[in-house]
Amino acid sequence: MDLRTRGRGRFGRTEVIDNTLNPDFVRKFILDYFFEERENLRFDLYDVDSKSPNLSKHDFLGQVFCTLGEIVGSQGSRLEKSIM
Repeated sequence: MDLRTRGRGRFGRTEVIDNTLNPDFVRKFILDYFFEERENLRFDLYDVDSKSPNLSKHDFLGQVFCTLGEIVGSQGSRLEKSIM
């Protein structure tokens, strides 16, 4: 999974979880949260089929959009959304 923010560009990438439809990612991202600002996030999901770090070499599965405020305001700061 690749995390992008509108103001910061690409922020980071999770580890690869092999052969599962319901990955439980371990990698955490630390972002500064400013209550008065809306921080839009985009998560891009890929089916990784090789060791290549180039995402264009992998199958794009979809995207998830949310705001940092949605995550911070959710129980346990964990948010689940469907892939678009």
